[in-house]
Amino acid sequence: MITITLLEHTSKGGPLVAIPQKEYEELLRLKERFLWEEEDTDEAVRVFRAEKKQGILKTARSFKSIVGK
Repeated sequence: MITITLLEHTSKGGPLVAIPQKEYEELLRLKERFLWEEEDTDEAVRVFRAEKKQGILKTARSFKSIVGK
């Protein structure tokens, strides 16, 4: 990846970097995917905690006891 640092003090967030548009778009897609996965995980944790609090969850000592065979 070719990157060019423009000026150190051009923005409040730090130095600006120029990269090819295709790579920038790929970074945006990756960021969106990771944000979606994070939100999905957060939702799963919320459901788990709510079900645990309500006593809905079952516990098992082994996988065999879950499957029932």
